[in-house]
Amino acid sequence: MDHPTPEAIPPSQRVVELQERILAENGFPLTRESVILDFGCGSGRHVYEHLDLGYKNVFGYDVRNYVDLRKPEDIERFRFDEKDRITRIPFPDDTFDFVFSTSVFEHVLDPEIAFREIYRVLKPGGVSIHDFPAKWRPIEPHIYVPFGAAFQSYGYYLFWALLGVRNEYQKGKSARDVARNNCEYAKVGLNYPNGRTIDRMLGACFDTFSYQERIYTKHGPGRSATLYPLLKAFPFLVFLFRLLHTRIVLLTKRPAP
Repeated sequence: MDHPTPEAIPPSQRVVELQERILAENGFPLTRESVILDFGCGSGRHVYEHLDLGYKNVFGYDVRNYVDLRKPEDIERFRFDEKDRITRIPFPDDTFDFVFSTSVFEHVLDPEIAFREIYRVLKPGGVSIHDFPAKWRPIEPHIYVPFGAAFQSYGYYLFWALLGVRNEYQKGKSARDVARNNCEYAKVGLNYPNGRTIDRMLGACFDTFSYQERIYTKHGPGRSATLYPLLKAFPFLVFLFRLLHTRIVLLTKRPAP
């Protein structure tokens, strides 16, 4: 499969420049020698995006092998879990300067295990960025049901299926089949923790964490940038951004003495 160059990737799907800016504004600049892990790397798109921009030490991890390799030897950059779920990231302690994920943790059913593993593989002084898509997003982005993450029931999904709401994999299916499919997917494939749970979990797993929504919108793609002046002028809107769109967190591991 042909992989897009960074210029060919839609701006809304690029991550490197945005993460560079968030890290720089927090005093954690990357170099092209930094050792980087894409947690939940999927097809490997963002691993290749980093490589194309000159980063040399970039790796990917996922629970399964979904990677579209450019060449067979690239498999050395990727690791997968042996048990088809997050148990242990197969890298040694204190390996990475930077670990990131993009739209991954709404699928992780044991997120605290995942974050403890991310902490383990970070070097002392290392940093990590992750986003948490909001449970109350007006349109759930996987099944396309309005507020489909907040209201997970067969009857609710059936109502929207009867109105014709389907994702690209459900075309031609009956409303009942779509509702059953969405119920099963929500049970085994979706996990949207609330803000209090996220705060507790990150506080237990990392030495420091902070939210980065203002910086995200300042440098973000598309319409996000238009929100920055509003979030800066009206701080309460940050709460709405987290509630209805995304939480962006920056996590750090204490430097060695």
